[in-house]
Amino acid sequence: METSPRVMTSWQLLCFSLLSAPLAMVNFAVVSFVPTFYAVDLGVGLATVGAVFLFGRAFDVMTDPLVGALSDRTQSRWGPRVPWMMMGFPGLLLFVWLLLSPPNGVGALYLFSVTSGYLLFLTVFDVPYSSIGLEISPNAHERSVIAGTKGMFQIIGAMLASVASAVFAGQMGMSLQMTAVIFVALMPIALALFWWQTPRQTRPPAQARPNLWRTWLDCMKNRAFRGLMLAFFAVQAANAMTVGLFVLFATHVLQAPDLVGPMFLALLLATALFVPVWVILSKKIGKRQSWITAIVLCCPVVLAAYLVGAGDTVLVLMISFGLGACMTCDGVMPTSLLADIVAVEEQRQGHSQAASYLALKNVASKMAFVALMGVAFPVLGWAGFDRDAGSAPETMGVLLLFFAAVPCGLRLLVAGFLWRGTARDHAEVAI
Repeated sequence: METSPRVMTSWQLLCFSLLSAPLAMVNFAVVSFVPTFYAVDLGVGLATVGAVFLFGRAFDVMTDPLVGALSDRTQSRWGPRVPWMMMGFPGLLLFVWLLLSPPNGVGALYLFSVTSGYLLFLTVFDVPYSSIGLEISPNAHERSVIAGTKGMFQIIGAMLASVASAVFAGQMGMSLQMTAVIFVALMPIALALFWWQTPRQTRPPAQARPNLWRTWLDCMKNRAFRGLMLAFFAVQAANAMTVGLFVLFATHVLQAPDLVGPMFLALLLATALFVPVWVILSKKIGKRQSWITAIVLCCPVVLAAYLVGAGDTVLVLMISFGLGACMTCDGVMPTSLLADIVAVEEQRQGHSQAASYLALKNVASKMAFVALMGVAFPVLGWAGFDRDAGSAPETMGVLLLFFAAVPCGLRLLVAGFLWRGTARDHAEVAI
């Protein structure tokens, strides 16, 4: 039975979560629109763009854990996280603008430079910020509420990116530039509200703390965390493939590229509607069981893509809505489960580890993007999906393989893995 008090008012929760909106807006654009824009509209090429983003994610593997561990060790009058957020803020604004609003004639070197800068400053800002959400509450259900509210604002941000895409249908460059303008305008306001209303975290310095390498090893020795990382990576890889190929799917299968915006809006509308559904369900049947339910339900939805033909707008919008309903849980439940793990470990260890755990989880999330950029994009480029790609049956088969079949297979493997873990935990409790 939950006995720990809740620590945030509704207003504080909103002010804390607002920062997620502009961050998610840009991240959604980077995952969903930027690769295709640089590869096709700017002529950089799918294989080259895939290689650039592959390197960027590999770079994140090093920077995320480092920033997380250093953030855990920081002591200041504003708490352990805020100094890092302030350090990353100016660079984040600059590189988001450069990435989303490139000058004419840019190539692979420009994309490599601005992508690297964006990912670095995003890490410096977001790892400390998101860590606060993991450790701020001692109440297990409030952790789900915080994750759900933060997820709602992430949905709002992604919807802003989708609205820009719908308004500037067929003009990807204009929609990305509008996204950059909204981000630069909204971020200072959101950061000011965060500073004003988020409760300050005060904790005494730890008496003894392992070195950085030992900290990461201690995190990875946690069996519950390792299992969560593996499941989260596979599900995120599945989601990255499906969502990252929406543009190509709409263009070559649905043959209606102007419907990309409405497809994303349907997905995000369902995501917003189902956040409270999954939070409430998790309180009734458990967080892991709720996540398994969402993972399994998503499989027939994504496989329905094989039924889509040219002009099947209603079916595609239904698929998009179903994807959003299921993928909501993929964001909320792993975050809440991680907060539970962090709470147990920080009490046992006697010092902060939230940012280290979160950074390692971020590594799993970002490396999942490699499934799209390092595997799917090169194969699709080889199959002929660069500029003026044809619509031969074999090339459509390759697209649907990565859009639906592979993601479904990954999800079923994760569902089985989580179910086995649930059964093992129940058996241990019975013993």
